[in-house]
Amino acid sequence: MKTFVNKADFENAIIFLAEKLKDYDYAIRGTSSLVLSGIAMNVDDIDVVCDKKTALACNQILKEYLVEKVEYRESEKFKSYFGKFKINGIQVEIMGEWEILNPKGEWVGPFNGRERMEVEVKGKKVWVTTIEEELKSFMAMGRWNAYHKIRSQIPLDKQATAK
Repeated sequence: MKTFVNKADFENAIIFLAEKLKDYDYAIRGTSSLVLSGIAMNVDDIDVVCDKKTALACNQILKEYLVEKVEYRESEKFKSYFGKFKINGIQVEIMGEWEILNPKGEWVGPFNGRERMEVEVKGKKVWVTTIEEELKSFMAMGRWNAYHKIRSQIPLDKQATAK
């Protein structure tokens, strides 16, 4: 695992989030998801995609770790129910019904944790976005270097489904 964060703190934060969100629709996404799926990437935070209900519930579920309250926000490139938390010293960003403005000026999404798969972290089940879902979001953001880095690590027999 390549990472900027401490591996034990990262894994413990992932397990903690999985336990706290087990009754909700969520998925760990971004580089955290990719690392947990066996793709070599650098990780400096943990991103969680979910539906609106889960995002807003995080204000209560994770209140002791709150940095920035989850509420609906729009920026030039993104819109979602967004908030920040700090767990084990790692920034955790919650994105409910996350949408991305692609380079063509079209909104893509919402990404809400429904395109997910289970992985095991220290014997615990954790929901992560699929590699295919990550490729879609990296394409939508126009992050082509990261897109190609991910694609190059997918076994050839699985690349047909990861477009």
